[in-house]
Amino acid sequence: MTWQEGVGVVLVCIGLLAGVYVAAQRPSFWIGFIGRAFTALQPMVWAYLSKRMPPEKEKEWRDCIRRGGEWDHIRKRCKR
Repeated sequence: MTWQEGVGVVLVCIGLLAGVYVAAQRPSFWIGFIGRAFTALQPMVWAYLSKRMPPEKEKEWRDCIRRGGEWDHIRKRCKR
């Protein structure tokens, strides 16, 4: 990379940062950004939260609760 290319890259980066700084000062930017991010991430979050356990683990979970134990959702086993 020559020094001219280096200067060009630095100037482009400065321009991008200046644009982000100007846009980030407006509350409407943040409201729109959060709204679009929420809309884009909603299907992935919903798919993760609504994913069912395999039938074997679900049976273990139900047996654990029936026995009065406490199910550890991280380790997927009964704590009792």
